[in-house]
Formats: sequence, structure tokens, C-alpha cells
Amino acid sequence: MIFTNILGYGFLFIFQICGCLLSLWAVMVMKLGKFNIQPEVKINAALISAGPYRLIRNPMYTGLMIFFGAGIFNSPKLINVMVFSLLVAVLLLKIQMEEKFMTSHFGQAYLQYKTKTYRLFPFLF
Repeated sequence: MIFTNILGYGFLFIFQICGCLLSLWAVMVMKLGKFNIQPEVKINAALISAGPYRLIRNPMYTGLMIFFGAGIFNSPKLINVMVFSLLVAVLLLKIQMEEKFMTSHFGQAYLQYKTKTYRLFPFLF
């Protein structure tokens, strides 16, 4: 029983590390100071399609969901599930707003980019 718990926690920890690394990779590709926490496009913004952005349009959010989602399995309390659900809902709403701004700012280039990438999770969504 203890061995199973250690393996389970180790697996969840690896997921959390992967989520953290994905988010950090996305920040490094985007470059510090080039991204905006607000769901709007900076005037001098460039459409990034390198690194994790080749496959996922929102790798920072994907990394956050993986990191905190793995934590839910570690401690599946109602409050944790509720907070995680709220995080996911906020990120999904933010993505919808950002995609409207990106389409308005980059036009056809962004629409074409959307056809080649996944919103959050490769081959799923």
C-alpha cells in the first residue's frame, strides 16, 4: 500500500514538473516582457509559433492546468476541486477573449495558425 502511494505521488510530482517546465518554456519562447497578463494584445506584439506554440496556442495555461490538476489528485478535497474548476473556467474565458483580440490584431495569419494548433491539449482540445 505504501509503495503504491509513493509511486502515485511520484507520478503526480512528475506531472507537476512537466506542467511547470511547459509554462517556463512558453515564457522563454515568448520572452519576458513580451506577453501580457491582461487578455489583450500589445501594440508591438508578434505572432509566436515556435517552441510549444507550434502545437499549442496557450502553453502557459496548459502548464498551469497540468500543474494544479495533478495537485487535485494528490489532495482531492472539495475546496481544491472547486478552486481548480474556477481556475479552468477563468482561463477558458480568458482564452476566448484573447482569441478575439488575436484575430482582430493578426487577422488571417492568426486564423491560419489556429487551424494548425490546439487550444490547450494536443489531439484533444
